[in-house]
Amino acid sequence: MHIYPVTQEGGLNHVKLLAREDDVIIDNLKQLLCHTLSDFIEDLVKDIRWLDETPLPQYFNKLDKFTKDRRTHELIYLLGEANQVLTTDISLEELIGETEDYVARLCLQTTEPQNAIPDVVIWMISGNKRIASCRIPASSLMFSETSRCRGKMCGKFQTIFLTPPGVEKLEDLVDQKGGAQVRLLLWLGLEQFQSEWAKEAMGGNVAVYAETYENQAFFVKWGTMRLTRPDWSDAKGKAKQPKEAFVVPDGWKWDGDWFINPELSIAFEADEGLNEWQEDIYENQIRAPFSSWTNDPTKSYWSDVRGDKLIAQENEKEAKELTRDDIQPPEGWRWVGNWQVDKNRACDKEGWEYSIEPGSSGYTPIERNVHLCRHRRWVITRLRLTDPKALEKKMEKRKKAIEEGWEYARLANLPYHLTEHSLDLARRRRWHRKMVAMNEEKPAVFYFEGEKKASTCEKCWIVQCHGPMVSRDSSMSWTNGIQIVQCHGPMKKGDEGADRDSNVLVPRLFLVFKDHHKYQLRAYLYQARDMYSADKTGLSDPYCVLGFGRYSARSRVVKESVCPTWDQTILIDQIKLFGDPTTIRESPPKILLNFFDKDTIGKAGFIGKVVCEPVVRFSTKDPAPRLDWYPIDRYTKTEGECLAAFELLLDEGGDLPFQPPTAPPPDRHFIVPSGIRPILQKTRIEVLCWGVRDMKRFQLLPVESPYVELECGGTVVQTKHIQKVSHNPNFPDPVVTFDVLLPKEQLHAPPLNIHIVEKRAFGRAPMVGTHIIKSVKAFFVEPNAADPDASKGSGFDWWTKYYYSIGDDQRTLEEYVNQGHDRMVVYSHELEEAFNNFTDLVQNFPLFRGKGSRDPNDPEGQVVGLFKGSVKVYPLPDDGSPMPDRIFSHIPSSAPVECVARVYIVKGIALQPQDPDGKSDPYIKIKIGKNTFNDKENFIANNLDPLFGKMFEIPITLPTDHTLTVTVMDYDYTSADDLIGTTSIDLENRYLSHHRALCGIPQSYYKQGSNKWRDSALPKEILKEYCLSMNLGEPQWESSTDVVVDRTIYTLKQFEGDNSERAPHLDTDGSTEEGKKSRVHPDLGADDQRLALHILRERKLVPEHIETRTLYNPLQPGISQGKLHMWVDIFPKTGANIPPPIDISPRKPEKYYLRIVVWNTKDVLLDEVSVATGEAMSDIYVKGWLRGQDETQKTDTHFRSLDGEGNFNWRFVYKFDYLAAEKVVVIKKKEHFYSLDKSETHLPPVLTMQVWDNDLFSPDDFIGTLDLNLLAMAEPARDASVCSVDQLPELGKPDVKLVNLFEQKRLKGWWPVFTEEEGVRELTGKLELEMEVVTEEEHNLKPAGKARDEPNLNPKLDPPNRPATSFLWFTSPWKTFKHIIWKHYKMWIIGAVLVLFLVIFIVIFIYTAPSTIMQTIVQGILPG
Repeated sequence: MHIYPVTQEGGLNHVKLLAREDDVIIDNLKQLLCHTLSDFIEDLVKDIRWLDETPLPQYFNKLDKFTKDRRTHELIYLLGEANQVLTTDISLEELIGETEDYVARLCLQTTEPQNAIPDVVIWMISGNKRIASCRIPASSLMFSETSRCRGKMCGKFQTIFLTPPGVEKLEDLVDQKGGAQVRLLLWLGLEQFQSEWAKEAMGGNVAVYAETYENQAFFVKWGTMRLTRPDWSDAKGKAKQPKEAFVVPDGWKWDGDWFINPELSIAFEADEGLNEWQEDIYENQIRAPFSSWTNDPTKSYWSDVRGDKLIAQENEKEAKELTRDDIQPPEGWRWVGNWQVDKNRACDKEGWEYSIEPGSSGYTPIERNVHLCRHRRWVITRLRLTDPKALEKKMEKRKKAIEEGWEYARLANLPYHLTEHSLDLARRRRWHRKMVAMNEEKPAVFYFEGEKKASTCEKCWIVQCHGPMVSRDSSMSWTNGIQIVQCHGPMKKGDEGADRDSNVLVPRLFLVFKDHHKYQLRAYLYQARDMYSADKTGLSDPYCVLGFGRYSARSRVVKESVCPTWDQTILIDQIKLFGDPTTIRESPPKILLNFFDKDTIGKAGFIGKVVCEPVVRFSTKDPAPRLDWYPIDRYTKTEGECLAAFELLLDEGGDLPFQPPTAPPPDRHFIVPSGIRPILQKTRIEVLCWGVRDMKRFQLLPVESPYVELECGGTVVQTKHIQKVSHNPNFPDPVVTFDVLLPKEQLHAPPLNIHIVEKRAFGRAPMVGTHIIKSVKAFFVEPNAADPDASKGSGFDWWTKYYYSIGDDQRTLEEYVNQGHDRMVVYSHELEEAFNNFTDLVQNFPLFRGKGSRDPNDPEGQVVGLFKGSVKVYPLPDDGSPMPDRIFSHIPSSAPVECVARVYIVKGIALQPQDPDGKSDPYIKIKIGKNTFNDKENFIANNLDPLFGKMFEIPITLPTDHTLTVTVMDYDYTSADDLIGTTSIDLENRYLSHHRALCGIPQSYYKQGSNKWRDSALPKEILKEYCLSMNLGEPQWESSTDVVVDRTIYTLKQFEGDNSERAPHLDTDGSTEEGKKSRVHPDLGADDQRLALHILRERKLVPEHIETRTLYNPLQPGISQGKLHMWVDIFPKTGANIPPPIDISPRKPEKYYLRIVVWNTKDVLLDEVSVATGEAMSDIYVKGWLRGQDETQKTDTHFRSLDGEGNFNWRFVYKFDYLAAEKVVVIKKKEHFYSLDKSETHLPPVLTMQVWDNDLFSPDDFIGTLDLNLLAMAEPARDASVCSVDQLPELGKPDVKLVNLFEQKRLKGWWPVFTEEEGVRELTGKLELEMEVVTEEEHNLKPAGKARDEPNLNPKLDPPNRPATSFLWFTSPWKTFKHIIWKHYKMWIIGAVLVLFLVIFIVIFIYTAPSTIMQTIVQGILPG
């Protein structure tokens, strides 16, 4: 699992997110959270050290010093607690709670108790009215030279949402959908650090400008005549600011001359950033007094919303009035549909609005005689085309329009716009002049010529901000950036300007980027659930409006649903963002999703909003986003969730993901692509629609004939209707089954909508109630949920409970004991001896109706009744395997006489042997009435304590079939089977007994799990039946935790105390200890059922049990022939639904393979001495076997090892049957060669490895051995140098680390081999092994052969690289000479050869020398 140690809070949120997934491993989550805590501790240590080492500033007062000491002590205390938690084994939930507590306590420490710096408030102003604001804590923006003390958002881009001011009641927010969205960069710090803030510009350059506005008015022509404000002024027109009056501040200089720099925001049209827009025009008519309106459309003229006529200028002198049909869509747009009259407004039935004179704002929908003009609104939808050429033309047109820089308005104090209109009387344009700093420490504050210079002090604070905003102060308004200087220190007496208020003026600051980056936003909107009901029917027609900066898009509308499935991908192209892409990835702009209810009449109703961030991807190699549930917030409440994913793709020439597929006509929208959308699988949903209760009237009439309409995953089914609720409120055929495609990942499971529809006269079918199950995840069960084994889903089989009850700790799973599960009563005798011979189905689902949220606990909620039913969801196989049985296949029926008897035979104990070898081959035979059942074909060979694990289900009729006979027989091949023993049970007595011996009463009432209630009747029903049979009267229930039985008051607290569950301990006689144990188990049932069960247990009813019945043989009367552990359940068919039987089949072992690779040996004892050389050596080989198996495998021989090292690369493969629950190996083999059947033996999995010395003419010599219990074996050493006998376990060495190979799966390392004499171990070698335990399936998938035989895989073993001296001497004479004789006698051989040659030379010399000498003498004496 990947670790995300970003921040402690981020790591905690990541763990919470992972915990919601289905296949999550709790241990991995704990490890991840512990890693986050370790980072937290490391940061705490650094913080504490830093606090201790940092000297206190001189200006610190007593409160500051006390605060520092308190924070230091709190951090030290937190450090100790965190270290203690890391060393304590606690659950994941407790670990998350502790971590959340640490985060909360740290947040408390960050609060400044004496904060003298006010928060930063961002205001949105329209005209002179403040319409929205956002408050940002100053501590998050504060700059400090020390990075660890700096505000986390200082100098960083962030997205904020402005909310309306002065909201006192929730109703005041009705028209506020989500607030304005602003992306900005903020910096707050001392003036002396003002040079630092420009470094945080995130890829942009800071530019400082002086600013003034040139103003003109229209009087015959544009000029300064009749101008109501100065010719040159500020943005508000209040302060006179001529260009020549600006004086550059100290430390600054002008960079260039004045130039026109218009406000770019006015160039953006109303449809900017939208892909769909509704165009509107107005049809106007005028009549004379006392005349009627004309119906001739040619007599109408067309205008915009301001009343200006639509005119097309054909040339300089002529102009043409346009009609509706003359209007063409703008460049890059196309019409969708036709022009339509907008009647969804205050108008008459034809859409007209009336007024006294044209152009006025006093239009009314009611016609009066004084009205002389009227108009109506025509609308048409246009869609944006993704045409680069059209976009380029539009940009050129916009650029040309803003070249002159004039902004127009009807009056100077009204909003300005780019295009000149006929009624505009004022215009202005903005002039800028750039300044550059010669001294960065000097503030950019200037004054006008003729005024005294304003002074500042060192206690001034500076706020730097970038974003489209307007200041509160007219002298400090801004659109692209501001610098606010606020002086907190008094000027010194005598300073220039100290005696009067100076007009401190601040120039504009811009964050200039060289270029922008293009992105594409993809929003994958899949579905939502449990949304707010905006209609009276309890449903909505939801759609989504996505806002991303200045871009917007809209989803399709889903009709009549509060759990809509859009399955839509929203694409927004050509998104321009400024700043470095890496900065965008770290802090992407926020996405705002507003959900609305589409209404035919009136405006759309607000449902809720979602604020989230997209995943920024630079290429397709970056990880794609995943669908996740986002809460939908409606004001102060959460109203539903939305399943969606978002990604922001960098679109600058790289490869983008393929365009999503489109939906079939008529929608044609993009759907969520594969890879993002959930993987679906065929799933079956079974719903038991039992009935309705307490239904309120609908439209003044009672609900009499309802039926259920179920919807999930787009599939809709319905039940048959009830004839009359007052007679029978249950549905006739209650089980509804349908198959749907649902996500495999249960986190993405869709909701299940339950609609109650009333069948009324004239074909009317109104919806009278609805319930939404947010997710069917909680109702998922195993596909074989109808299987008799009800304990498989809990992880414990029945045998765990049995062994726990009889006290066999070795075969009991520790988890079962630790979780406090129940025990059964194991009687050491017959059940009759202990009792004097014996003379869950539906849930309530609240139904809602009308607008509002669906909270059943809300006193003002819309609960109109209850639906009683149950839901089961399980996947269907897709591999062709048989379909699972349906869960609701057995519905309660009535049959008072007939019963079903289930006989459970657990095991035999000490049976009498019947065979000559002292063993028996037992099997079970059952007889009741005329029916006989035997299990002869499943006899158990050679066993006197057989584990039968059999259940026989027998239909009986009482009192006819009243005696049950259980016989144990011995199977013989050649003769008749022998009777071992028999026992009889009177079922009629048990059926009639007041002790209720039908089915044992368990310790606790569990609604599910391995201890699930298995009786056909619930405890309350059994208690009522018992009280009536004993003439005690019916129990009087005061509440679910109080009841009166036999004039005695019983309470749940009386039995369980303040804990949720009492865990009584039962001995073998059925008595209870009243010790109470604090245990809360999620499988526990309702309070009233638990209380009834406690009362029943006090009435000496038969508990859940196993009885020990003695077997007798008529040939040996009165002598025990052995015993049986067994019990009998009786279920009357006249009662409730008969539960499924318990599966007590014996545990079956699984086939495993133990694969061992013998790599090398080292430091093996050298057991021989070479005859030729006298060197110590050994011919090493290794052999091994599993205990209980006859197969012994051994390696080849490494000959002539001179240093104790052996190389093998040899594989052993052992196949064995392993019983994981009992941790034993099952051995089945014949005890003797003449045995007919195999006997079964259980042994621990012990591996024996031995090292031997190979001898050719004598028995091999034993060097050392190693025994390894695979369940608790010594951990191997990583290197041979640290391998010793100390790593092996033995008595008196509890600190040896042991590992379980079945848990580790694979181990590799060095183990010692040793010999032992008189209890002392002596190291005789070291063995390098690689061990692996795999199942049979894994072995088939990754096969591996023995030795180096095929398949030589997993891993592939190459022949060992042995020394050249490793060989058998008599099979290689040349090697023997080369590596033995020559190596050790080389000099002797060379010397002998030289001596030989010398002798030969001397002999030859002696032989030839006389004749040669004489010949020489003669030749010298005799002449010529």
